[in-house]
Amino acid sequence: MKARKPTEVCITVDTEFSIGGNFYNPGFLPVAEPIVLGAIEGKEHGLGFLLDSFREFGVSATFFVEALQTAYFGDEPMGRIARRIADEGHDVQLHLHPCWLHYEQVAGAGLTAVTNDSCAGRTDADLERFFRSGLGAFHRWGLPRPVAVRAGNFQVDANFYRAAAQSGFRRSSSVALPAWRPADKQLLLADGTHRIGSVLELPVFCFNEGLGHKQRLRMLSITACSDFEIVSVLRQARSRGLSPVIIATHPQEFIKRKHARYVKEPWDRLDPNRLKHVLQYDTLRRNRVNQTRLRAVLKFLHQTRDQYVTVPISAIANDRSRSGSTRDPRISVSSPMTIARMLENAVNDLVWWY
Repeated sequence: MKARKPTEVCITVDTEFSIGGNFYNPGFLPVAEPIVLGAIEGKEHGLGFLLDSFREFGVSATFFVEALQTAYFGDEPMGRIARRIADEGHDVQLHLHPCWLHYEQVAGAGLTAVTNDSCAGRTDADLERFFRSGLGAFHRWGLPRPVAVRAGNFQVDANFYRAAAQSGFRRSSSVALPAWRPADKQLLLADGTHRIGSVLELPVFCFNEGLGHKQRLRMLSITACSDFEIVSVLRQARSRGLSPVIIATHPQEFIKRKHARYVKEPWDRLDPNRLKHVLQYDTLRRNRVNQTRLRAVLKFLHQTRDQYVTVPISAIANDRSRSGSTRDPRISVSSPMTIARMLENAVNDLVWWY
């Protein structure tokens, strides 16, 4: 009997800075290194922790590095971070949060709303500018041209894929249904690989979590799932022949932060008086729960490397045909797992020192 190929697992890390509430209160400055590095008493519990853990377990990951923040911060400090990631042998691909172009006062920029952070519902001129600005940053950083893209907030539509293709991109990982549900039905993708025009979309893997008879869609990420859930999903994906499995995370998921501020969130049209939680990263502590989860998943992948292989997005063949689920995933986790994770997350959120 012919041996089955290992299931491909892509660990993706959105590496980005934060507006920090600056749009609504000039006293709140955008946040750069603290949100990515998570340095506490000289030790990095964000990026440094990730790079050390990936190196220890022999994992090749994909870092989607946000490039439009150069409109505020200039080419550094993100350039240093991106080059450091590349020097470790990881994939460095393009992440786009258009709200940063608020800081770029260029006549005729053609932006439809300067604080709009969505890549969906944008004009061709908007999208062309986003991609051109992002690619320009990579060029100035001295990094290879990216071949994959992830839209900020997972907000995409068909126009986004056309613009991506026109800018030379052939891979995307810009769909995560629990985070953003596109209006376009062809983008309601829960797992697998899907061709949108000439772009191969690799959605963040989704599964059903259950409490009794009720089920809810959940994305496969370190902060949203326990390591038991992630391992269960990986085992089910392999048994069903679903590959690749895309996992999402951020460096800031591995730190806790205090000194939160609150500002009004005027972009929320349904409730204009709602208050938005703004974290200024004044005081940091490592997130032991999330760090333990990641290392448990990496250990599982290392121990079962005859069944699973970690690969960067750039290693996924672009000639794949459409496969996988639309709208409703075929994988679920048990109610006890869901309840255990909910309790663990609640304790982790409430207890600062835990």
